[in-house]
Amino acid sequence: MSDQPHRNEPMSYRYPMQRLVAVLDDDAAVDGALQQLGRTGIDLSTVHVLSGREGAALLDRRGEGHGLRARLLRLLQWTSAENDTLDVHDQALRDGGHVLYVPVRGEDRKEQVAEGLRAAGGHHLVYFGRFTTEKRWI
Repeated sequence: MSDQPHRNEPMSYRYPMQRLVAVLDDDAAVDGALQQLGRTGIDLSTVHVLSGREGAALLDRRGEGHGLRARLLRLLQWTSAENDTLDVHDQALRDGGHVLYVPVRGEDRKEQVAEGLRAAGGHHLVYFGRFTTEKRWI
Protein backbone atom coordinates (compact mmCIF):
# COMPACT_ATOMS: atom_id res chain seq x y z
CA MET A 1 0.00 0.00 0.00
CA SER A 2 1.30 3.41 -0.95
CA ASP A 3 1.28 6.31 1.47
CA GLN A 4 1.22 8.80 -1.41
CA PRO A 5 -1.86 10.48 -2.86
CA HIS A 6 -2.93 9.98 -6.45
CA ARG A 7 -1.88 13.00 -8.51
CA ASN A 8 -3.62 13.79 -11.80
CA GLU A 9 -4.73 10.21 -12.20
CA PRO A 10 -7.85 9.21 -14.06
CA MET A 11 -10.84 8.68 -11.80
CA SER A 12 -14.47 9.63 -11.91
CA TYR A 13 -14.39 13.26 -10.83
CA ARG A 14 -17.89 13.79 -12.18
CA TYR A 15 -19.50 13.25 -8.78
CA PRO A 16 -16.97 12.50 -6.02
CA MET A 17 -19.43 10.86 -3.63
CA GLN A 18 -18.53 10.81 0.08
CA ARG A 19 -15.53 13.05 -0.44
CA LEU A 20 -14.59 16.38 1.02
CA VAL A 21 -13.15 18.53 -1.76
CA ALA A 22 -10.96 21.61 -1.26
CA VAL A 23 -9.22 24.15 -3.45
CA LEU A 24 -5.56 24.84 -2.65
CA ASP A 25 -3.68 27.66 -4.34
CA ASP A 26 -0.10 26.38 -4.44
CA ASP A 27 2.22 23.42 -3.90
CA ALA A 28 3.07 24.49 -0.34
CA ALA A 29 -0.63 24.44 0.58
CA VAL A 30 -1.00 20.94 -0.89
CA ASP A 31 2.02 19.71 1.07
CA GLY A 32 0.64 21.26 4.25
CA ALA A 33 -2.79 19.75 3.66
CA LEU A 34 -1.32 16.29 3.11
CA GLN A 35 0.67 16.59 6.33
CA GLN A 36 -2.49 17.64 8.19
CA LEU A 37 -4.44 14.74 6.70
CA GLY A 38 -1.71 12.29 7.67
CA ARG A 39 -1.80 13.58 11.25
CA THR A 40 -5.55 13.02 11.40
CA GLY A 41 -5.14 9.40 10.30
CA ILE A 42 -6.27 9.73 6.68
CA ASP A 43 -4.77 7.05 4.44
CA LEU A 44 -3.06 9.29 1.87
CA SER A 45 -3.31 6.57 -0.77
CA THR A 46 -7.07 7.27 -0.86
CA VAL A 47 -6.60 10.99 -1.56
CA HIS A 48 -6.68 12.39 -5.09
CA VAL A 49 -5.07 15.67 -6.14
CA LEU A 50 -5.83 17.40 -9.42
CA SER A 51 -3.37 20.07 -10.49
CA GLY A 52 -3.21 22.65 -13.24
CA ARG A 53 -4.48 22.25 -16.79
CA GLU A 54 -3.91 18.49 -16.75
CA GLY A 55 -6.18 18.32 -13.72
CA ALA A 56 -8.77 20.51 -15.47
CA ALA A 57 -8.81 18.04 -18.37
CA LEU A 58 -9.42 15.17 -15.93
CA LEU A 59 -12.17 17.12 -14.16
CA ASP A 60 -13.71 17.59 -17.60
CA ARG A 61 -16.08 20.38 -16.61
CA ARG A 62 -18.29 19.93 -19.66
CA GLY A 63 -18.10 16.12 -19.83
CA GLU A 64 -16.80 16.27 -23.39
CA GLY A 65 -13.91 13.87 -22.85
CA HIS A 66 -15.76 11.10 -21.05
CA GLY A 67 -18.71 10.12 -23.24
CA LEU A 68 -22.44 10.65 -23.35
CA ARG A 69 -23.13 9.75 -19.70
CA ALA A 70 -20.60 12.30 -18.50
CA ARG A 71 -22.13 14.95 -20.74
CA LEU A 72 -25.61 14.20 -19.46
CA LEU A 73 -24.45 14.32 -15.85
CA ARG A 74 -22.68 17.64 -16.41
CA LEU A 75 -25.87 18.96 -18.03
CA LEU A 76 -27.88 17.95 -14.97
CA GLN A 77 -25.25 19.50 -12.70
CA TRP A 78 -25.50 22.73 -14.69
CA THR A 79 -29.03 23.11 -13.31
CA SER A 80 -28.05 22.29 -9.72
CA ALA A 81 -26.08 23.79 -6.84
CA GLU A 82 -23.05 21.77 -7.99
CA ASN A 83 -22.65 24.04 -11.02
CA ASP A 84 -20.98 26.85 -9.07
CA THR A 85 -18.71 24.40 -7.27
CA LEU A 86 -17.56 22.83 -10.53
CA ASP A 87 -16.89 26.27 -11.99
CA VAL A 88 -14.73 27.16 -8.98
CA HIS A 89 -12.78 23.90 -9.26
CA ASP A 90 -12.29 24.25 -13.01
CA GLN A 91 -11.12 27.86 -12.72
CA ALA A 92 -8.73 27.06 -9.86
CA LEU A 93 -7.13 24.32 -11.95
CA ARG A 94 -6.88 26.51 -15.05
CA ASP A 95 -5.19 29.16 -12.89
CA GLY A 96 -2.53 26.64 -11.82
CA GLY A 97 -4.10 25.67 -8.49
CA HIS A 98 -5.05 22.31 -7.05
CA VAL A 99 -8.22 20.48 -6.04
CA LEU A 100 -7.92 17.84 -3.32
CA TYR A 101 -10.43 14.96 -2.90
CA VAL A 102 -10.52 13.28 0.52
CA PRO A 103 -12.83 10.35 1.25
CA VAL A 104 -14.51 10.90 4.60
CA ARG A 105 -17.62 9.69 6.43
CA GLY A 106 -19.31 10.88 9.57
CA GLU A 107 -19.98 14.38 10.85
CA ASP A 108 -17.14 14.47 13.37
CA ARG A 109 -14.66 13.21 10.81
CA LYS A 110 -15.86 15.73 8.19
CA GLU A 111 -15.35 18.56 10.68
CA GLN A 112 -11.89 17.31 11.66
CA VAL A 113 -10.73 16.94 8.07
CA ALA A 114 -12.25 20.29 7.06
CA GLU A 115 -10.44 22.00 9.93
CA GLY A 116 -7.10 20.51 8.84
CA LEU A 117 -7.64 21.52 5.21
CA ARG A 118 -8.56 25.07 6.18
CA ALA A 119 -5.51 25.31 8.44
CA ALA A 120 -3.34 24.41 5.44
CA GLY A 121 -4.93 27.10 3.27
CA GLY A 122 -7.75 25.08 1.75
CA HIS A 123 -10.84 26.99 0.72
CA HIS A 124 -14.12 26.41 -1.08
CA LEU A 125 -14.53 23.16 0.84
CA VAL A 126 -17.52 21.11 -0.23
CA TYR A 127 -18.69 17.69 0.89
CA PHE A 128 -20.33 15.56 -1.78
CA GLY A 129 -22.85 13.29 -0.08
CA ARG A 130 -24.99 10.65 -1.70
CA PHE A 131 -27.48 13.08 -3.24
CA THR A 132 -26.44 16.37 -1.66
CA THR A 133 -23.57 18.79 -1.45
CA GLU A 134 -22.65 20.60 1.74
CA LYS A 135 -20.90 23.95 1.44
CA ARG A 136 -20.60 24.68 5.15
CA TRP A 137 -16.88 25.37 5.01
CA ILE A 138 -16.63 28.00 2.28
